[in-house]
Amino acid sequence: MSQGKQNHTGHLFTVEILIEEATNGLAMEKLLHLLNAETVKDYQILKGIELGKLIELNTTKKESTPPSYTGKKAVTSPPPATPAPTTTSTAPSGAADHIISQLEGYKANNTLIRLTVIKGQGIKLNLPCRILNYDSSNQNVAVYHVDEKKVYSFKLNEIDDYVAF
Repeated sequence: MSQGKQNHTGHLFTVEILIEEATNGLAMEKLLHLLNAETVKDYQILKGIELGKLIELNTTKKESTPPSYTGKKAVTSPPPATPAPTTTSTAPSGAADHIISQLEGYKANNTLIRLTVIKGQGIKLNLPCRILNYDSSNQNVAVYHVDEKKVYSFKLNEIDDYVAF
């Protein structure tokens, strides 16, 4: 074997990684920065991606497989800037029921939450608030902004993320 020429072979590892962050999107960003190192030639994220769930719930197209990112080239395209419009159906799916039940629980307990909302034209709002009401017929969420002491109303599909304090 020649000392000047090294034989490099690839090795495949299956791992589960826990990253603590305020939102799934921020944790995904940290993970992608770690995976985009020069020594990592390729990767595939199979689960743990929670981006765009509200958009997915409110679109008429139902996909049977969850979204996944593969390789470094696929990660370079950014997610859509604005949420998709709501469907005319008033019967929410199972995941939407979970979100609605969480919001109803926050309302019942008068829990302070930080709500991240994406309005039209990509305007992003981040507000500390309490849930006042959820109107299932219009899919509107009424919230009380605790700093501004004002009431705001948002469509369910405009809500990007929420964290309870």
